[in-house]
Amino acid sequence: MWQRMPSRKQELMVILFGDGSSSTDRRIRMKINGLEMNIKRSIMLIAVAVFSVMLMAGCYNPKTGEVHFGGAINFELPAFPDSGPHAVQVFSEMHYSPAYRSQEVPRLLPPDGSVPVTGSEVVVFDVDQLKSLVSPITEYDSNKAQKVYKVNCQVCHGANLLGEGPITSLPSNRGDGTLVYEGAAPVNLLSERVTSLTDGEIFGYISWGGRPGLAAAARGKSSSAIMPQFSKLLTEEERWQLVSYLRELAGQ
Repeated sequence: MWQRMPSRKQELMVILFGDGSSSTDRRIRMKINGLEMNIKRSIMLIAVAVFSVMLMAGCYNPKTGEVHFGGAINFELPAFPDSGPHAVQVFSEMHYSPAYRSQEVPRLLPPDGSVPVTGSEVVVFDVDQLKSLVSPITEYDSNKAQKVYKVNCQVCHGANLLGEGPITSLPSNRGDGTLVYEGAAPVNLLSERVTSLTDGEIFGYISWGGRPGLAAAARGKSSSAIMPQFSKLLTEEERWQLVSYLRELAGQ
């Protein structure tokens, strides 16, 4: 009968820990075997982790299984092509649903040709047509009109409407006695030049920035006038309230 010769490892174990006949030898051998198992398991886990990192760092094509590492290493793995039905979204997340923030107007535009129930402002550029415009407001609020004038007009035309607002006397920072405003003097709103106009004309000049602004708007051009186009800043009602306010202070 042939007998299997002990390996170098077995010989070393016998020399160090005996032949295993005693209980102490057996316990030592079991601990060593367990240690070897743990080492092998750790090596395997490290290898798997390294391979996973390499796989992530490389370029893996799930449809073909091809893997490329910087052009130096190329091999193939099992392919996992996408298959199955198309995903259907049943419940959408709330932050994707339409919502309005505070003070935000609705975003949906009305259908073409629809008419707002509150009416729509008629935009007029022709002076002859402006002359025939009549104020649509039925109630005049003097206090409200005064506030609108104070915020938007008083800086140029002044509190007394004589065209002597603070902007006309504000000194510049140059220290040479010049003023910040060096343009044409604001119009005296109590002068005959203004009081002789119809309500519609005054409304048109307020809306489009005086005579130069109205002429530019009629041509579809941007206005170079100093006076703002208040059609973009004030509502139609607020502009008509200003017309009534000018008439009130002018005694008309």
